Amino acid sequence: MKHVIKKALEGTERDNIEKLINFLEGSDFYTAPASTKYHLAYSGGLMEHSLNVLNCARGINSEYSQLFSDSSIVIAALAHDFCKINYYKEVYEPPTDPQKRYLTSLMSKAGLTLPVKLNKAYAGILIDFMLNSYKGDEVIPVYSHNYQVEDKLPLGHGEKSLWVVSQFIFLTCDEALAIRWHMGTFDLNFNSPYQRNAYNDAIKATKLVSILQLADLEATYLVEA
Repeated sequence: MKHVIKKALEGTERDNIEKLINFLEGSDFYTAPASTKYHLAYSGGLMEHSLNVLNCARGINSEYSQLFSDSSIVIAALAHDFCKINYYKEVYEPPTDPQKRYLTSLMSKAGLTLPVKLNKAYAGILIDFMLNSYKGDEVIPVYSHNYQVEDKLPLGHGEKSLWVVSQFIFLTCDEALAIRWHMGTFDLNFNSPYQRNAYNDAIKATKLVSILQLADLEATYLVEA
């Protein structure tokens, strides 16, 4: 996945693209999770999600007669979650004693051994799995890391992604609008007439906003579900 992403960025042939590639190499982009618990909450999740969004965006763009160059699709898709670079930190929080005793009881009744590597988040996942999913032959969920947010530059979601990528390469207006508004109404302050108007104007200004929104939803709720 890392190789594919680097090749895709190189293929845009943008000025200073190597600086962006080097920045990603020195950051945690390739090892960070995509979220704390909602989707791809494991090492490499952010890289995987970004590539999934790129593949989905390329598919949508193709369905509509290649409205945008592949270069714009690559930049918008891969940069949309740059706000999550150096954003998560892994912390170890041990399971509580009642939690551990309950999980031990559930697993021993099923003839299973308590995992050696266990944290509070993983114990919760296993308890839920044993109560609601385990029927006798299902594979036990893999170890779940416990990530927390540590936002050192709280600019906002799309705003921060836009700021990060803009430090290295020039963006077209279409790309900038798509990255800024890729969260759609999920990240819209409905109490702000300015934001509502700006979002509506962005959708009218370029279809790349809608392509990136749809690609993000498809990747998150269909590909990664």
